[in-house]
Amino acid sequence: MQKLHTILLIILASMATVSCSVISHQVRSEADPPVPFQTLIRDADKFLGHTVILGGYILETKNLESETILKVLQTPLRFGEDPDLKKRSQGRFMVYHKGFLDPEVYSKDQAITVAGRVIGTAVEKIGDEQILHLKIENREIYLWSNYTNKPLYHDPWPYPYHWGPYPYWYW
Repeated sequence: MQKLHTILLIILASMATVSCSVISHQVRSEADPPVPFQTLIRDADKFLGHTVILGGYILETKNLESETILKVLQTPLRFGEDPDLKKRSQGRFMVYHKGFLDPEVYSKDQAITVAGRVIGTAVEKIGDEQILHLKIENREIYLWSNYTNKPLYHDPWPYPYHWGPYPYWYW
């Protein structure tokens, strides 16, 4: 009986993990297992043509004649495939999307999760630094609506505690 419960729990856990995905099952099945982002950038030639799933925050949206390029600040993905905090970023990547993406919708600081094929790297000069970006061709993109990078809890009474219009020491 204990063995049956264990097997049932494993099946339910695997179903819950798959159901939490914002990327379609078909694309997910073709994607490589998660690889550290620094490894993807360093060994981009080994991953050419491979499908990867990445997340982060849009830095810039640039529309060209037949495609849109999203420059993204990479962050690790959490359990629900939503991007983690910006301070956990390990670099940047660029998403090449055939067609038009509205820059008002895909605007700066919007959180996204992207599945795409690795097509190489690009170098960008930021200040005095040469920054290496991973380039991916978009297969599927998920835009997190009304996403904030704020803590879930907000203390309504910050220090010093106010109980009405006067500070507590006034009583």
